[in-house]
Amino acid sequence: MAKKRILLIDGDILIYKIATQNEIDTHWGDGLWTLHCDEKQCMADVDSQIEDLGSQLEADDYVVALTDKHNFRKDVMPTYKANRKEKRKPMVLNALRKYVMENHNGVMWKNLEADDVLGIMATEPTDEERIIVSIDKDLKQIPAILSTDGVLFKETPLKLADYWFMIQTLSGDAVDGYTGLPNVGIKTAEKLINKYTMVPILDLWKIVIKLYEEKGYTESEALQQARVARILRHGEYNKETGEVKLWMQ
Repeated sequence: MAKKRILLIDGDILIYKIATQNEIDTHWGDGLWTLHCDEKQCMADVDSQIEDLGSQLEADDYVVALTDKHNFRKDVMPTYKANRKEKRKPMVLNALRKYVMENHNGVMWKNLEADDVLGIMATEPTDEERIIVSIDKDLKQIPAILSTDGVLFKETPLKLADYWFMIQTLSGDAVDGYTGLPNVGIKTAEKLINKYTMVPILDLWKIVIKLYEEKGYTESEALQQARVARILRHGEYNKETGEVKLWMQ
């Protein structure tokens, strides 16, 4: 008997894209401009896109993960995503978050980002076949099945997922406001450690620490970057208390 196939959908990206695409600027003449958005159209688009994903990936069911208002990474690094504070969010974003929670199997766990919810659910012991659906590169570090286009999917082996975690630790993420090892982007990070893709994670971590120290940074600074970069997996979060087990804690 085939396993039940469940889609784990990145709701943050789904609704942000829909909310942004549906904002329309209108010039009324004499220099007067307004920006408006049809909430009902956005909701219809959410319905349609989720239905399309289910059909294309032949799913039996789905959940849609969203980010909680409190983010544990801000406790690890207070400046995390501070660069986004002044950026205007799409006007119907909160309405769509509520709509997803009430109508589309929305999942939001205390202190976590949507990525973490997806990572944990995808690595939980289960008889189901769970497929993460997201374009977020961070999810390459989860040893699970991932679809980036909503049509095809591929499983990431554990050692390759751990390798991508270390790539993220080195390269950081300017969008999320953490640096990684300064002046090291993804391509440079790959050049530095691409020959270690099959090395056990703790050995690879020692190599990453050495790279940080060679640039004048401490192991503690490397650890802070790793803890922010890591997408949580099963066993690293207590659902009852909302407590996170940090990397190397």
